[in-house]
Order: sequence, then structure tokens, then C-alpha cells
Amino acid sequence: MTLNLFKRTVETCLLGFLLLISCLPVNAEDLSEIYDRAVQNDPQLGAAKALYLSRGEVVKQAKAGILPFASVGGSTSDERRTLLVTPGITRTDNFNNHAWQAVLIQPIFRLDRWYQFQQSKNIKAQALAQFASDQQDLIVRVAESYLNILEKEDFLSASNAERNAVGRQLEQVQQRFDVGLVAITDVLESTAAFDASTVNVITAEGDQSTSFEPLLRLTGESINSVLGLSGEFPVKPPVPMDEDAWVQAALQQNYSLVAAREVVKAAEKQIKISKSGHLPTVDAQVTYTHSISGGGGFFGSEVDNRSVALQMNIPLYAGGGTRSAVKQSTYLLEEAQKTFDLTQRTVVEKTKIRYTAINTDVARVRARLRGIESSQSALDATQTGYEVGTRNIVDVLLAQQRLFLSQFQYASARYQYIKDTFRLKQLVGALSPDDIYDLNNFTQGETSISRITPTTR
Repeated sequence: MTLNLFKRTVETCLLGFLLLISCLPVNAEDLSEIYDRAVQNDPQLGAAKALYLSRGEVVKQAKAGILPFASVGGSTSDERRTLLVTPGITRTDNFNNHAWQAVLIQPIFRLDRWYQFQQSKNIKAQALAQFASDQQDLIVRVAESYLNILEKEDFLSASNAERNAVGRQLEQVQQRFDVGLVAITDVLESTAAFDASTVNVITAEGDQSTSFEPLLRLTGESINSVLGLSGEFPVKPPVPMDEDAWVQAALQQNYSLVAAREVVKAAEKQIKISKSGHLPTVDAQVTYTHSISGGGGFFGSEVDNRSVALQMNIPLYAGGGTRSAVKQSTYLLEEAQKTFDLTQRTVVEKTKIRYTAINTDVARVRARLRGIESSQSALDATQTGYEVGTRNIVDVLLAQQRLFLSQFQYASARYQYIKDTFRLKQLVGALSPDDIYDLNNFTQGETSISRITPTTR
């Protein structure tokens, strides 16, 4: 008996230990860790970086067009010559001809290449602004993916809490029905509410599980556990509280707008490049040639030749191609200007929308918090009314539903506030990795959210 008691005690302790271990966060990733991995592994950012680096080479290529060009070439050939010495007598000679040449060319007047060099700087600046925009976009994508996981977890928690509450209510109603205190309709209403809440839980489980999928695309790794966010995260209006100030900042610093502005400048340079097709070109050329012709005697020779030349080319007629290129460049400039105008108006519109949205989010979070208190009070009052017979079971179920919905809406409003804040900073070009790290300070190491496997009921 003592031995069996000891075995049961050991098994109970072991089971309790395993349950404790299963409740602890295992390999839970915080927001900063996921972002750091995304910076290294996100294919979208990697492609943007490669594109930026490739466009940066345009400056070196354009600069090469105004720098000296040097080349060395050579040739060699074996020949066989047959000569008639006297009638009936011939002589055959085998010999080699070879030569090499060095050429140095320095452009003197190449206005088109100079404008191409200046244009390449605009192209690189546009690529840099676009890459900076892509880097900010990664910050937003990581933050929103992380917050979506937390939001789906909160919805699942609210759904589970609602189902558990409805389940307890169903048990109580069933007991009251068994002793004849309530009608069968109360049992049926409670059963229908429990079934509906079960469906909500199943849906929430699927949504929570799939919410982890974007992390695989961002980091290249399967992440199945993340840390939760503290409820102490501050929710406050944007600073400064001036819509025009945010709009002006966006007009000056928005990276998409900066990139569009550089595209306009590059298009202006392209018109100058096209018009340069009407102008003459001047190059200085230095050439040294050394050639040896075999054969001996009269036929053999060795020649060294040095020359310095100034070459000028004046275009007279190109079949209308140059004029057409100028027209095309003019149209492309108009297209770039219209695109810039559209981008500018879009940035202003989105900045105003986000600014208003943040102020709305602040008010919504405060209202949602008050809504939880009101819903709890309403539920308590409805529950009391049901106990004394002044309210029916439907009223109780609806009050419970409103309470859990209020709790989820409060959490969702906080997440939306963070998303809108990140988006507003992105619009004014002020979003940086520090925003990720600052938000990460509010993650809770003791609270982990693990990916669940949806159950079938």
C-alpha cells in the first residue's frame, strides 16, 4: 500500500511538472528578434537592396564616358609566298606578319555624356530613396504581422471565454429546468448560444494558426511562439497636434515623394541628352602602331608609327531620329511630372487620413475601456434580473456576448492605434528601426502566444 501510494505521488508530481513546463514560453520570439531576422532574410527587401546596388553602378558607367579610353590590339599572320626566279625555277618563302597598336582617346566635347553623368546621380538618388522606402515598408510589415497575431489571439481568448461562460450558463439553466424553474425554451436558447460560441472558437483557432504564416515569408523560418504586448503601452495623440505640420513634413521627407522628384530631374536631363544629338563631338586621339612584315629583302619591313589627332564629328542628318528622341523625352518628362503630382496628392491625402485616424484611435481606445466597464455592469444587472425573473435568458446571453466583444474591441483598438502610428511615421519619412525596438520594450517575457493546432469538434 505504501509503495503504491509512493508511485501515485511520483506520477502526480511528474505530471504536474510536465504541465508546468508546457505552460512556459518555449522559444518565444519578441518583436525585435523577428525584425532582425526579417532584415537578413526578407526576399522583398533583399530584391530591393540588389536593385539599389545595381542602379548605383549607373554613376560609374556614366562617368566612364567622360574619362580617357585606352586600348591595345594586335594581330599576327603566317604567309607563304612563291616567286618565279627563272623560267621553270621558283622560290618559296614562309614568313610571319605581326603588329600591335595602342590607342588613347580623350573626349573633349561630349555634351550628351556630361548630361548622362549628371542624370546618373539623379537615378542613384531615386534608387536610394526607393530603397529607404522599402526599408520602412519592412518595418510596417513586420509590426503589422506581429500585431495581427496578437489580435487573433485576443479574439480566440474572447471566444473561449464566451463559450465557457455560455457553457456554465447552459449548465445552470439545465439544472433549473430539471427542477421546473424555467421553461424548455431557456435550455434551447442556451444550447443554441453554446453551439454558436463553439463555431466562433473553431473559426478563431483557424485564424490564430494562420496568422503565424506571414512570419515565414518575412524571416524564412517557422516561428510558432511570440511574446505578448503589455497593457501599459501608452496611447496618446500625435505630437505635434497640428495636421499641417505633419503634411509639410511629409512633403519634404516622404521617400516615395523624394524618389518621384528625382525621376522628374532625371527626365529633365534626358531632354538635354536628346538635344545634344544635334551638337558636334570632339575627341583627342593618340595612336602608336608597331608592325613587322616578313619576307626579307624588298618585301620585308618594320614600321613604327605615332600619331596625335583631333577628331570632330558634326551631325547633319539622322533621318529625323534625333528630333523624335527630343519629342519622346518631352513626353516622358510630362509623364514624370504628372506622376509626381499624383504621388504628392496621395501623400497629402494619406497623411491627413492617418493623422485623423490616430486621434480617432485614441478616443476609441478610451471609449472601449469605458465600454468594458459598462458591459460588465450591464451583465451583472441582467444576471440579477434573470435570477428574480424580470429578464430572460436571451438577455443574459446577449449581455455576455457584448462584454466579451467589448474586451476584444478594446484590444483591437490598441493594435490599430499602433499600426496607424507606424503608417503616419512612414508617410513623413520618420519611421526607423528604433520604433520597433521601442515597441519591443512593452513585450512581456512571461506571456507567450503559441501557435495552436485547430481542433475538430
